[in-house]
Amino acid sequence: MPDSTGLAQVLGFTPAWFALGVVDGSVMDRLTAEWNKGEDNNTEHYRYGAFRTFLAAHRPLTAETAAALYELGAADPDDSMGGAIMADIVHLPECPEDVLAAALASGRKHLVRIVERRSRH
Repeated sequence: MPDSTGLAQVLGFTPAWFALGVVDGSVMDRLTAEWNKGEDNNTEHYRYGAFRTFLAAHRPLTAETAAALYELGAADPDDSMGGAIMADIVHLPECPEDVLAAALASGRKHLVRIVERRSRH
């Protein structure tokens, strides 16, 4: 069984997750307990859960944090989960214009649709 540092790597938490404060020691303690139950070995579920918990606690986001979280999603090795993070940021009313422009230029159809819908309202 990996320790929490080793588990952070197993779960795919890059240094950016820690630098942004999405993941810290207490988050890793909680995720380690969940992982050790052996009920879910889908690492993207742990990353998305950590992201959603952070998002719920830090709204409204600053423009810098929104952009950094969007990039976290863009860099994720799991395309679907990374795309979900990106979509969650693009849906936010406080999503900055530069992130909306990046989403529009991303070539990801679901992100383009979200931005287009936003511009109609």
